[in-house]
Amino acid sequence: MADVLLDMAVSLDGYVAGPGGADAGLYDWYLNPSDASRPVIEDLVATTGAIVMGRGAFATGEEAGGWEDTPYAVPHFVITHQAPPPVPGRTVEFIFVTNGVAAAIASAKKAATDRYVTIGGGADIARQCLAARLVDELQLHVVPLILGNGIRLFEGFDQTWHLTKTRAIDGPNVTHLRYRVDGPR
Repeated sequence: MADVLLDMAVSLDGYVAGPGGADAGLYDWYLNPSDASRPVIEDLVATTGAIVMGRGAFATGEEAGGWEDTPYAVPHFVITHQAPPPVPGRTVEFIFVTNGVAAAIASAKKAATDRYVTIGGGADIARQCLAARLVDELQLHVVPLILGNGIRLFEGFDQTWHLTKTRAIDGPNVTHLRYRVDGPR
């Protein structure tokens, strides 16, 4: 069965988005990858079997011109309170899940088979998955920006989380860190 990977870009001060949810340059490394980042991206695309995201992350993709150019040709599970009407002719499969993160992760694991279920956003969904102890690995792409304000990834936890570093790759405009989640204690 698939493991669950939380994969997000984060600023040095812990924000996954700037004020108002703005990207603020956190994904420039992905859109214009360096030689150090290219293998990280290729590995992520190759090992992802399903994606879980929130309705806000889905809407951001829709507003940015849609999903037709995504390299992730896998089912996308969108956690939402109410599913939107279907859009015919999409090349990416979107499954709207209305009964919470655990149900979305369980369905995504079946779809991913032996590849990762990758949680790709947003911060609220990521925090819910962490709190429910559904995350096996954490991959952070730490961007050398200090945003000072915005949406924090690690907010609202009242326990210490223990992680074991499994990989660190330093690029010119991002450091890719990967951890196994050992859990809160």
